[in-house]
Amino acid sequence: MRTVSLWILLLTAPILAPAQGQPPAKSAPAISPVRQDILNSFSSAAARSLTLAKAIPQDKMAWRPMEGVRSFNEVFVHMAGSTLLFCSYAGLKIPQGPAHDLATVYMKRGFEMPAIFAAEAAIKDQAKIVEIMQQSFDQARDLIRNMPDADLDKSADFFGRPITERGLLILLGEHLGEHLGQAIAYARVNHIVPPWSEKKAQ
Repeated sequence: MRTVSLWILLLTAPILAPAQGQPPAKSAPAISPVRQDILNSFSSAAARSLTLAKAIPQDKMAWRPMEGVRSFNEVFVHMAGSTLLFCSYAGLKIPQGPAHDLATVYMKRGFEMPAIFAAEAAIKDQAKIVEIMQQSFDQARDLIRNMPDADLDKSADFFGRPITERGLLILLGEHLGEHLGQAIAYARVNHIVPPWSEKKAQ
């Protein structure tokens, strides 16, 4: 009996006592309630914006309600670009990847609106738009998750007026929500039901 018990102990020892001397796995940084609230609000608007962008047919992407206002594709690209712009005032650097070229226009200090409008109009492909939006929103979420709470009270010069980084992140979600509402109105005019509303109606 003792022999059997000894063999069981020897066989299970590597499992029961794994890798002594190795440091424990790093846990995700804790996030404060205020940053969690900001993150939740932004993530909700971001998820719906992406869902709606995927629901608009490619042949509708150039639709606009009248001259002088953004088309579908320009609204969605603006969501991505402006998100990167807001985050740049809280320390975000120009990212590599799908959003890089758009970010170089939006995140340049002293930019001119004609350059912004041209950059938005140039991106027409739905798949590309969704890819850029996804990267932009991921960058924003990572920024909010990893920002030290002490930075929330830091002041930034946002287009000539002082604002805390907390206020900047709140404004980020508010701005995204504004253009989500714009895109929803565009969709309804074109008889496109936002996917989350369609599910409720079933």
